[in-house]
Amino acid sequence: MVRRFASSPIVIFGAALATRLASVTYVLRRYGPELLFLQNEPSHIAAAFVSGLGFSSPYAGAPTAPTAQQPPVYPMVLAGIFKLFGVFTVASAWAAVLVNVLAGAGTAVVLYYVGRLHFSETVGILAAWLWVLPWMFRAEAIGVSLTNAYLAALGVAVLFLWVPKRLEAKREWFLLGLYSGFLVLLQPSLLPIILVYGGWLACSTVRSSRALIAIAGLFLVLAPWTVRNYEMFGRFIPLRDNFGLELWLGNRPGMRGTLDFSGDFPDHDPTNYARLGELRFMDEKFDVARQFIFSHPASFAGRVVRRIVEFWYVPYPFSWITVSILGWLGSLLALRKNRNGWVWLAMMATYPLIYYVTHNFATYRHPIEPLVILLSAYLIVEIIAAVKKALTERFPVGH
Repeated sequence: MVRRFASSPIVIFGAALATRLASVTYVLRRYGPELLFLQNEPSHIAAAFVSGLGFSSPYAGAPTAPTAQQPPVYPMVLAGIFKLFGVFTVASAWAAVLVNVLAGAGTAVVLYYVGRLHFSETVGILAAWLWVLPWMFRAEAIGVSLTNAYLAALGVAVLFLWVPKRLEAKREWFLLGLYSGFLVLLQPSLLPIILVYGGWLACSTVRSSRALIAIAGLFLVLAPWTVRNYEMFGRFIPLRDNFGLELWLGNRPGMRGTLDFSGDFPDHDPTNYARLGELRFMDEKFDVARQFIFSHPASFAGRVVRRIVEFWYVPYPFSWITVSILGWLGSLLALRKNRNGWVWLAMMATYPLIYYVTHNFATYRHPIEPLVILLSAYLIVEIIAAVKKALTERFPVGH
């Protein structure tokens, strides 16, 4: 009875929805929903688009001009919300948050099915309920509700439902490629996850040549955005153009800590951004950061080490670091138990590399949080099973 209740998708979804609604309601009532749009590039682009200015203006105060600072999917989601509820209104803030809350609740259900497919039903149940618990919610991390992190997390969880036995026909490989392209245009940092997991799918089936069909689907989705960027900027920009700025924020002369927004960051001082234009501004920041890294390799290495710790530790409550450790140990256990288990460890290792080099926010880890939770649940279930086996062997029934 308890197991049937715990494995019910309706119950899981309802519980995850309730915890997230309670958390965001508290935060939004305390801080005000309109504050969530401040310094939020996707919302600024969405506002410009709805106002008839095209895909432009990621930074407040900067002149209107085309941008490739963000990939297109999430700004277009916000543009749809702004069209319905008004630009930068309280109603739009609540609508955007509710979209993310629904995505978070849906992720709990998908995690149950992913755990059942790849490990066992018990792992799926535990992963779903670990996701339901409100341990990951804090006022400092509410910004996730106006980023694409919840939708990206749901997208990753759905990706894991593709398994070799389900990729029998060419059409299924093509759909996998189309879906992967959509995920990349939602959150480009998911590209390593897609490549690793897609490679694993290809290696796990005798029809690995059909992976080329998936790649064709991926490129088909990315092509229109890439063509648009080339027409606008005269340069090959497949996803976004802001790597130079992100690198500069975490690696430049006179900075403090591992992330420093002082200076001419466009949201604070758009003068240079307006004077140079977006591409030249990003190129200039890249050059400054690159020269600083090469001239101060020891300090760069130190910041990388600190960012590695930050990525798996922020936002600092004990629960975050515990789940991180359990996730890593779970990936190692999966590798030890199954030679095909390398995929979990590889995804954990490759996804955050870009953030180790540039900088971190608590929301940056959230897209792969389903993976971390899944592996944590797997480890816990395996530990409990091993303990039960050891106790049974030591204290056999009837003796």
